[in-house]
Parts: sequence; structure tokens; C-alpha cells
Amino acid sequence: MNDITFEEAPAVPETHTIGEALRNVWSDPAQFVKNWNYKGAVLSGVVRAPIFLFTYLAGRESLKLAIGAAAVQFTFRFLFAGVGGTLIQGFRRVEPPWKALAAIMLMLPLISHLFEFIIQFLFAYFTATQDHTDEAILRSITFSIISALFTLFAMRRNVMIVGEEESKSLLHDVSRLPVLAFEFCAFIPNEIASFIRRGAWITAGIAVLSFGAFAQIMVWALVNRPFWTYGGGKSIPFFKYWGFNGMLLMVLAVIASLIWYNRKHHR
Repeated sequence: MNDITFEEAPAVPETHTIGEALRNVWSDPAQFVKNWNYKGAVLSGVVRAPIFLFTYLAGRESLKLAIGAAAVQFTFRFLFAGVGGTLIQGFRRVEPPWKALAAIMLMLPLISHLFEFIIQFLFAYFTATQDHTDEAILRSITFSIISALFTLFAMRRNVMIVGEEESKSLLHDVSRLPVLAFEFCAFIPNEIASFIRRGAWITAGIAVLSFGAFAQIMVWALVNRPFWTYGGGKSIPFFKYWGFNGMLLMVLAVIASLIWYNRKHHR
């Protein structure tokens, strides 16, 4: 996990322990106003609202209700994501990185989805669409996990930050996101490939299995079924489980990483 910061990223002027980051947040709550992360607010609102829109439409609700649910979610995410982005930014220089990741993963989803559930439950209660709210919030939680990981990854590379010397415009940061998204997706395969090059086959195997389990849980939450089928329900042996597909995908990505590394270092 330590390599998550500096292999490709620019150097940052200082690092913090997890305790120092928590004290900075606690002692200076005004930063949530002066450094309110408008970048995260805009992007989170734009990305999260469609989750509720399409969930309601898939549940055969009216377009009016679907747009209403999406509008509620956009407003909530626009306000809360600005605060959440400020919190993540406060932890972006914590070393080792896994401590920052653990803190963010514990605090942000717990707080944000508690408020999200209350707000969307009230909307669902008055519109009699409770079943769709549960599905949409589950998908939103899934997205939060990936979003928190990616936001911390990007902020450690001086992207999506505000109020600091390294911060750039929203347009500049958005232009960097495609490359960062590729690097983010390539990070785990590259790490597993490095385990293999060092001969740590057991660690590499555990990482592949763990990714398969993670993929199983994430996709299950997104599509609301534990396995993949085709042709009206005919299952493909072994391939029907998303966890197996995740492991297979990871193995192929690791092979690609090993090939790329060998070509790069044997030119």
C-alpha cells in the first residue's frame, strides 16, 4: 500500500500522521467552509443523481418521481461532497497511506449514508417508493467505496484539491481524470505483478482472491444478483459468479502488466 503515493506522484512538501490529521480537522473546523471542495461537490452531484434516476425508472416509476429522487440526491451530494472532499484533502498527506484510507473509509460512508438514508427515506415515504430507495442507496454505498479510494488517489497527486498552492482549476483537474482513472485501475495489477517479480507468489495469490471477493460484493450490490447469466437464465459453469470473473480479469491485467514491464526494461 505504501507505493500508492510516490511512484508516479509529485512530491508533497510534508507528511502527517493520522493523529496529526485528525487534530488538524478537529482544531480548525472553519476549513470545511473556506476550503469547501466545490470540485468534488459538482462531480459527485452529477454522478450520483443518475443512480437514483435510473433505479426509479427501472422500477417502472414515473419520470416525475425519478427526476424528483435524482434532484434530492443531487442537492444532498452537492452539499455533502464539498465537505467530504475537504476531509479527504486533510488526510491526503498521511503516511503510511493505508491509515488515511482506513480513516476515510470508516468516516465518510458512515456519515454520508446515514444522512442520505434519512433524506431519501423521507422522499420515499411521501412518494410511496421505499423499495427503490433501498436499492438506490445500496448502489450509492458501492459507489462511495470506489469514489473514496479514487478521490484519495487523485488528491495525493494534487488533483481535485482546493485552497492550496498546488490546486488548479476544475477544468484542468477534469482533464487529468481520464489518465488518473487509468492509473487507478492499473495500480492493483501493477502491485500484484511486483509481488510476482519478487517471488511473493502467495501474497500475489491472496491479492487476486481478495479482488475476486471484492468484485463479487460490489457487483452483487450493483445488479442485485449474485451471479451472471445469459439466454434466459442458462448459467455458464464457473463463469456465472462475478468473483470468478473478477479473478480472471485481474489475472489478465497482471499478465499485461508483466509484459509491459518486461518490454519497458529490456529495450
